[in-house]
Formats: sequence, structure tokens, C-alpha cells
Amino acid sequence: MEARLRATLSSLRSERDDAIGLVASLKRKNGSLEEDLRASRLKVSRLEQENIKIKRDSRAAISLAKSVGNDTSSDIDFYKRKISNLESQLSSQQALAAEQNAQIDDMRRQQDRSMSQHRLANMRAEGTKSRKSF
Repeated sequence: MEARLRATLSSLRSERDDAIGLVASLKRKNGSLEEDLRASRLKVSRLEQENIKIKRDSRAAISLAKSVGNDTSSDIDFYKRKISNLESQLSSQQALAAEQNAQIDDMRRQQDRSMSQHRLANMRAEGTKSRKSF
């Protein structure tokens, strides 16, 4: 009887140690994911600010091109090229922002998964503690 209880106690301690190790690992992973998420949000914020600046410059260039109207064709061609360049920059920035948003969504899913695993590990650890008290 006593040997069986010792074996059970040893087994439960082993499970507890495994659960504690898993919890520590999940906490580190969660911290890393949160830091990555913060960095990605900062990048997205910067991209959005740059996107706004590019849109503003594009509108100014379009407005200027329209106001020039009857000026020489070389000036008009310059502004058309400028608009084209700004539009291509804008589209690349929008693509980059979309990619960053996708990464943020993926990181959120990973963080949710990590948190779920963390909660499960805690529940298992609490379950082994409650079994020890019986």
C-alpha cells in the first residue's frame, strides 16, 4: 500500500514538474509573441502614417498637375510621372500594410493558442495538486 502511494506520489510529482516546465515555456513563448505583436503594430502604424503622407503628396501632385493645365507638355509629363510614382509607392505600401495586418492576425491566433495551452497546463497542474490532497 505504502509503495503504491509512493509510486503515485512520484508519478504526480513528475507530472507536476512537467506541467511547471510547460507553463514556463508557454510563458516565454507568449512573451515573445506579445513583443512581436507590439513590433508589428508599430510597423503598421508607421506604414499607415507613410501611406497618409503618400496620399497627401499624390493629391497635391494631381491638384498641381490639373492647375498647370495649359503649361508646357514637359511639365505635364513630369507631374504625370510623379503621380505614377506616388501611386506605385502607395500601392506597395498598401500591400505591405496588408501583409503586416495578416501577420498581426496570425500572431493573435498564436497568442490565443498559447494562452489556451497555458490555461490547460494550469488546469492540469491544479488537478494534480487536488489529487495529491486526496
